[in-house]
Amino acid sequence: MTNEPQMGEATPGLRLHDAVLGYGRTVVSQGLTFSVPRGHFTAVIGPNGCGKSTMFGALARTRRPLAGSVTLDGRDIYATRSKLVARRTASLPQHPIVPESLRVRELVARGRHPHHSIFQQWAKGDTEIVDRAMRATGVEDLADRFLSDLSGGQQQRVWIAMIVAQETEYVLLDEPTSFLDLAHQVDLLHLCQDMRENGSTVLAVLHDINQAARYASHLVVMHEGNIVRQGAPGEVIDEALLRDVFGVDAVVEEDSQSGTPSITVRQRLGRA
Repeated sequence: MTNEPQMGEATPGLRLHDAVLGYGRTVVSQGLTFSVPRGHFTAVIGPNGCGKSTMFGALARTRRPLAGSVTLDGRDIYATRSKLVARRTASLPQHPIVPESLRVRELVARGRHPHHSIFQQWAKGDTEIVDRAMRATGVEDLADRFLSDLSGGQQQRVWIAMIVAQETEYVLLDEPTSFLDLAHQVDLLHLCQDMRENGSTVLAVLHDINQAARYASHLVVMHEGNIVRQGAPGEVIDEALLRDVFGVDAVVEEDSQSGTPSITVRQRLGRA
């Protein structure tokens, strides 16, 4: 029997409560409260510098709040053992550090480490899970290549394969479409939808508003460190929001294929 603290159920879910977020003495968000919507693929959108990645870092346990708390089922994630948190949440930052002399399969296999113990370093079924994750992200043909020999887009897909192999309840991705060409961006967004359908709660910081509106089931809009609107894409995206938050004159129409909002920007406000 272990004496490790277990995740409780008093306050379900992954949650920021009255958090002050920032860097050193620079405060980005003040008194931010947010619960990651369970069972959704949530896209966090907003202009550059609005606090998206800062909030992501707090939820991903990489940037401790200056005040307030981040909890998972009522337990402070910064006071909980990393391995326990990693069994429930998987996260990918914008610029992960590529390990030297590590092959693709070895990195993807690291996604299984949170589920291991000192007595069992490789569990039954792990190989199948790793293979399935590499197939889902299209990197199975790269399995024996060194990460350092891959392009930025290929490396990104390998990191995402590791996240898929971790098989967690929460998946957090900060700008996961970076470095990917258009086809692989679409593949990734479909993969996020698949993870949601398979039971994971997915939160991703995205820059492309049209992609966010089309593929995510829930949008969170940030501006100047605050969440100014959230909900289903059709309820969130309108021309006033695009004007007030993003500073653009745009037309919002219904996409004929998906039925989701489609944005066409006329011009940036304040410029001819």
